[in-house]
Amino acid sequence: MTNHLPFRRRVFNCVIWHAFICVVSLYAVCCTEEKPQGKYPVIDVANDVVSNNYQRLYCSDFFSSIELIPLETKKESILSTRHEWVILNDSLIFVRNSNNVIYVFDRSGKFLNQIGNIGRGPGEYPMLTDFFLNTDKPTVFLTDTRFILEYEYNGKFIRSYRKPFLGDAPIAECFYVSDNLFVGKICYNGKNEHNYCLFDHDGNIVKYFPNFIFYDKVGNYSSSLERALKPIRVYDHIYLKDNLNDTLYVLSNMKMMPAYIFNLGKYSIPKNHYSTMNFNPFESIMVLNIMATQKFIFYVMNIPNKFPRPKSPPRYVRTLNTTVSTESTVYGIFNIEQNTNILLDTDLHQRKGFVNDINGGLPFFSLYYAGNRELVTVWQSDDMKEALTEDYFSKQTIKDRQAHQKLKEVLKNLDEEDNPVVVIAKLK
Repeated sequence: MTNHLPFRRRVFNCVIWHAFICVVSLYAVCCTEEKPQGKYPVIDVANDVVSNNYQRLYCSDFFSSIELIPLETKKESILSTRHEWVILNDSLIFVRNSNNVIYVFDRSGKFLNQIGNIGRGPGEYPMLTDFFLNTDKPTVFLTDTRFILEYEYNGKFIRSYRKPFLGDAPIAECFYVSDNLFVGKICYNGKNEHNYCLFDHDGNIVKYFPNFIFYDKVGNYSSSLERALKPIRVYDHIYLKDNLNDTLYVLSNMKMMPAYIFNLGKYSIPKNHYSTMNFNPFESIMVLNIMATQKFIFYVMNIPNKFPRPKSPPRYVRTLNTTVSTESTVYGIFNIEQNTNILLDTDLHQRKGFVNDINGGLPFFSLYYAGNRELVTVWQSDDMKEALTEDYFSKQTIKDRQAHQKLKEVLKNLDEEDNPVVVIAKLK
């Protein structure tokens, strides 16, 4: 990959790198809660990292098909290259843009409407922190620091719900559960006994879930370490993981129980650094993101520099006028049925993800599970135009020629300044 990328791509790389540094500086995964030995499945990250257990996985072994949906590029629907989240249902695609609004497209990629605006009037919010779907009726929720706002899919504002007020322990990472209930992470303030809570539309807490990690906080700092990863829905189960615990919990039927444990061994954040968070993020293993299905757990983590990692090309950082390494970010997949864990090697082009031997395109790694065996990610248009050349294709194994031809048709009609392409892989 050349270092002299198009300006838009350089901006994207710069933003991604700074976002990564921010995440790495704040997020950690540690274990302090004692658990019965062998009671829960273990995702043995530490041993796989130490043993350099990286394997090249192929799309055709996991997915039956790959669908491409170019998002329509219009004046009123231009997405920056820093899209933060994409979610799908049976008929619509919702994309969070970097200007903190939600754009809605149909499943053909046609732009429909915008949801939400920054402001302080009715139906507006000062800062968008997250969004998620209502699974009981066709509405979408947007959150800011104090409220959850509900909208119809066409963008019409319905009403706002105040989050519970717990003084200096704000509620973050909210998610719709069912029966007009939300779950939220209670940020740690140095003394709170509860970790998560269920609350209703009036902001009343219906149930608390206990906190197992306590430490003295030095100063008045506020860190994402007191927060959690984005909740994950797999049908009637919701998976939750806060950053200072190695345990992935499952919430179902008003009960929150441990489900899986990430074994980070001695490479987790040292406990004596909790109070000040004064640590070197490149010396610890840290889980940065998780996505789950009924069969698999997909995750992204940071690997300490002292361990060998798959080679990947550096990214150009425009503000520094230099290139930076991206090798510390590693993808992993845990097979729930087989109780096996694999760290993903890069492909022949040193790109991360499942080697795309279905349509011959870019590697695939999921950002979101839409249900119905559909996993979702996004390919940037400029990245596709730059990478997917005839020379690239000549080195690929392509098992679905019809899908490959559709990819070529998308490329032919794609400009590097166009909106990204949503990619849906169907699990076997």
